[in-house]
Amino acid sequence: MLTGLLKVIDDEGMEAVHRAALRVLERTGLTLRGDFLLRALADAGCRVDFAAQRAWFLPELVERQVAAQRDRYRLVRSSLWYPFCESLPVDGVAWPSDFTVDYGFTTPAIYEYPEGRYRPPTTEDQVEMIRLGQVLTPVRAVCSPFVCADFDPCLEPLESAGLLLLHSDKPGWVGVGDPRQVRFLAELAGLATEALGSAARASAFRTAPPMFAHAYCTTSPLKLDTSACQVLQEALRYGFPVNFAPMPILGGTTPVTPAGSMVVATAEILGCLTACSLVAPEVYYYATSITGEMDMRTTQVCYATPAAVLTDAALHQLFRRRYGLVLNVEPAYVEAKCPGIQAAFMKTFRQMAFAATVSAPLGIGLLDNGAAFSPVQAMIDLELNRALHRWGQGISVDEESLAVDSIEALGFCEHEAHIGTEHTLHHFQEVLWDPRLFDRTYRRDESYRAEEADRQLLDRADEQWRALVKAQPPLERDAAFCSELERILTAARTELLG
Repeated sequence: MLTGLLKVIDDEGMEAVHRAALRVLERTGLTLRGDFLLRALADAGCRVDFAAQRAWFLPELVERQVAAQRDRYRLVRSSLWYPFCESLPVDGVAWPSDFTVDYGFTTPAIYEYPEGRYRPPTTEDQVEMIRLGQVLTPVRAVCSPFVCADFDPCLEPLESAGLLLLHSDKPGWVGVGDPRQVRFLAELAGLATEALGSAARASAFRTAPPMFAHAYCTTSPLKLDTSACQVLQEALRYGFPVNFAPMPILGGTTPVTPAGSMVVATAEILGCLTACSLVAPEVYYYATSITGEMDMRTTQVCYATPAAVLTDAALHQLFRRRYGLVLNVEPAYVEAKCPGIQAAFMKTFRQMAFAATVSAPLGIGLLDNGAAFSPVQAMIDLELNRALHRWGQGISVDEESLAVDSIEALGFCEHEAHIGTEHTLHHFQEVLWDPRLFDRTYRRDESYRAEEADRQLLDRADEQWRALVKAQPPLERDAAFCSELERILTAARTELLG
């Protein structure tokens, strides 16, 4: 496996960002639209304006609360869900040992190929994409693919969770925006983990609960809004891990410089962690950063840019080294709106940059800055990510891989090539990359048109995912499981719609 990382920020720079963040928390403070957090800060000696829902932080309190969380939570996740690495390396990039990809981002749109249009996802789309995630071996957790347009918004996460449990035995998370949904999601998480022993079940709830993996997205600059606080207060009752996720926009909601945006994001995370850990110190806390930059010509927020990636990478390295906290990154956000050259470049650039500085979570299928999912793009991303993971595994150097006996036996390959040896037969699948979509044949014609080559690749990707879903048998669930699932959903429908 490859080791080491490219350092984005040195120790002196980390201390400068830390001091600046403490200064912002002390002099400017945070807007926290949750009285339970404001009361905890007031009780700890901080100045609080309850009418304005604003708090100013004592630096020594922040230092103490953050230090108490050091090295407690070590799971390296994709931005929200799958813990693909059990612990951060001391001074290296986190690589999954097995090929693992992120699947399901709860997007509000599906991109249809070959029609080339966006539309709201239906129940049929939701089931179909859940089944695709179920059949893909590298997908270890099938998160909810869509915000399903067929359901009432009050119930949508719960109905989608029900579909997830009926069609996948490796359920991930669903989105949640209403605190009333949390109790029912906790019940569904219990149903999903009922086969585990009590100790394993308790551990799953505290570290990586199925059904529930909410990101408490701070609103730059320096706010945690009402909805996030309401869901947070309810989720703390169940001991779910807490993920504070700033989304600084360079030149928009934060200073245009990566260092200035780091100060805002760091203040948001440290301030929220301080307040929340006063209420629930036993809960595990971690963070995620998804930085964008403002395109000054269009005002579009862009994520696949050098400055945005550098900001996230520097934040990760600051939180890893200075605070002993996990800060994850999200590589799948790109501006591309359809599969093609732009999507391929942006995804490869963003993932390779993070794979050199942070970790290698490998997302598939996401388009339009996280607003749409495309199964065609997912198949292409799977090919790209398999190559990236193979690269990250590095090389082995031992007697078997050196192959000196084979080299001596074949000499100058005048009578036999290495393609026919037992050594090649035994090792080619573990060493070589075997993409099924890309054209790697010899040139046979004198004319090749880019649009035709792209169309053929997209057609192959479209055929591939459809064939996988069609060939997958339905998941069998026993009557007791289905009955309990229906009981939970019926209770939710009655309470939330009533």
